[in-house]
Parts: sequence; C-alpha cells; structure tokens
Amino acid sequence: MTLPPHATLPPHHPGLKRGTSMTPGADPLEYAPQSVSPPGETLKETLDELGISQADLARRTGLSTKHINQIVQGTAVLSPETALLLERVTQVPATVWNTLEAAWRTQQLREEEDQTLRAQVNWLDRFPLAELAARRILPDRRKTVANLRTLLEFFAVASPEVAEELWQGYRAAFRRSTVTSPDEYATAVWLRSAEREAREMECAPYQREALQDLLPQLRALSLEEPHTWPEKLPALCAQAGVAVIFSPAFKKTHLSGATRWLTPDKVMIALTDRYKKDDRFWFTVFHEVGHVILHGKRLTFLDENPLDADADPAEEEANTFAANVLIPPRYLAAYEALRRRPKPFTNIERFATEAGISPGIVVGRLQHDGALHWKEGHGLKRGFELSRPGEHA
Repeated sequence: MTLPPHATLPPHHPGLKRGTSMTPGADPLEYAPQSVSPPGETLKETLDELGISQADLARRTGLSTKHINQIVQGTAVLSPETALLLERVTQVPATVWNTLEAAWRTQQLREEEDQTLRAQVNWLDRFPLAELAARRILPDRRKTVANLRTLLEFFAVASPEVAEELWQGYRAAFRRSTVTSPDEYATAVWLRSAEREAREMECAPYQREALQDLLPQLRALSLEEPHTWPEKLPALCAQAGVAVIFSPAFKKTHLSGATRWLTPDKVMIALTDRYKKDDRFWFTVFHEVGHVILHGKRLTFLDENPLDADADPAEEEANTFAANVLIPPRYLAAYEALRRRPKPFTNIERFATEAGISPGIVVGRLQHDGALHWKEGHGLKRGFELSRPGEHA
C-alpha cells in the first residue's frame, strides 16, 4: 500500500501490513513516497484485507457497484462524501481517503503542468544559469523542467508569462540611475535574492529618527577594517528597521546598490562590491540611506553609479545627502583648502583624521571634484570584496 505525504492509517489497520513502514513515534508528515498511487489501489488492497467485495462495499455504503469499481479503477473522483462513507465501512479515516485523492489528482495536474513547462523551458536561456548555479539558486545550469519550476518558485510566480508581466510593471516603477543597458533578468534575480534574504532578517520597526541618529555610528564604521562591515553595518541598521544585505552583483547588472521597501515598517538596502574600493562603497551606503530618509515608501531605487546619476532629482538629492554625511558642512572650509592643495598626500591623511573618515573616502571626493586625477591617490583607498561559499562577485 502506498500512501502520499500526510496520510496515516490507524496503528492496527491491516493496510499497514504491506508496502508501508512506520517507525514508532515517527512523524507521519515525514513520509514522502517517490510516487503517488491512485486511491483506488489502496481501496482495493483494504477491501482484500478486510474480506469485503466491491459489491458488498456498494451495499454497505449505498453507492452503486459501478461507482465503486470506477473509484478502484481510478476513473471516478473519490469525493469527501464518499470518504466519509468509506470511513464507516473500512475504519480508515476520511482524512486519509481525502489525502490519497488529493495527492493523486495533484500528481496528475503536475504531470500536465510538466508538459506545459517543457514548451517554456527555453525561457531559462534569458538567465545567467552558471551564476544561478554558483549561488545555489538552481542546483545546476541545465535547461530542465525541474530548474524552470525551481526558478518560478524562487520568484513566487505561476509561469514565465506572469513573471514577464510583473517585471514590465516593475521596470516602469523602479527608479534607476543607469546609463548602460543592464541585463534585466540577472538584475531581477539579484534583487529577488536580496529581497528574500532581507525578509528573513529580524529588524525593529522602521523609524526615520532612529536611522538619522545612527548616521554618526555608520560613518565611523568607515574607519574599521572592511571585513567587519558585513556584520556591523547590518546590525546597526536593523535597530532602525533597515535590513542591509550584502550580495555580489551578477555580471552585466552594473549595480552598486538598491533600496526597496518590503513593508511600511521595513526597508531593504542591498549592497554590492562593484568598485571594490571603500570610497565608492561608503558613498553608495549613504546614497541608499538618503533614499530611505528622503523619498517615498512606494519607490524602489536601483543604483549603478550614484556619483554619475544626475538626471533624476531623487538621485541628485541622495548624492547630496551622501556627500554631506561623509564630509559634513562644518568641515567644508577645511576641505576647500585641501582641494586647492591635495598634495602631498599627508594633507589628505591629516584632513581624514580630523574629519573622522577614512582617507580613501577623501581621495574619492577629490577625484570626483577634479582636484586629483582618477589615477592618483589610490594607495590611500582600501579594497573591499564580498565573498560567499559558492558565489563569485
């Protein structure tokens, strides 16, 4: 007798004698057969073990012999009403018969769905399958129905058509600071992966004032060793309702960071290590924090290179916010003096110490303002690279 998941028979029922083993005290929900048999097979075995014929069962239940035979053959649905009748005669709970029927019908529908998905499997060609496998989003990079189903479950959508329709709406709603043509499908995977991780992160309810109060502590983290940032930055931001996720960007996405509201009380900031340097990283951090503090909860921002994003007023506002956090107005006079005479580089280090930020951040600002050539001062910047088992930046 083959039972589907969640199906249990009474401990002393004769149906347990064949084809099914249960460890004493085991959770019946753990039972997971490789295939599902139609409930008629179980009914036939049960009748044989009880010594009841199909005709006798028909008389006892008030059903026709033809209908009983159709259930046994799997051509008729075993309804909840019939399950109750079978319970009285066989002593097998109606819930078991209902579970057997539901599992069988679900398997039939799944096989039909497989046929539909086989015709849609080429949708996988649009995704970076090697990267999805490396990040364990898919078990491997093959174009299979199983992988297509896994990807649909990852996105929580019914079909590729539904996914495309949703993304069309997202593309119109997302605010994007980009001048290149990113891989939209890789971007969708990256954003969804970060979102799933952020939803699992425990955070206090979002409070704008609490996040503003954290800015000095967040800024001070730039002085600590980069390997501490992936732990300390999320821990601080979670106190204000911000879930900070570190995830290397997929190739061809060109993303530095993203901001997306998950609920009215929780916002996600996802960060990559695209430029591998502390100046770019910390500017992106405060650029995204600027979006959280300054802009609406219905907006999602995907940022490629915030420093160069000047077409969207919201991006300009986030840039100004980040610049003012990193070098507050009270240090601007000293910064202007440094901008006129950035060399020798000990001048930069002295200003960075006074301002309480890393020298690399100051170099990045001077390069952006044209006081240093972009090739100068890189020795003062610190590298930052995300790495996870099985992932590649």
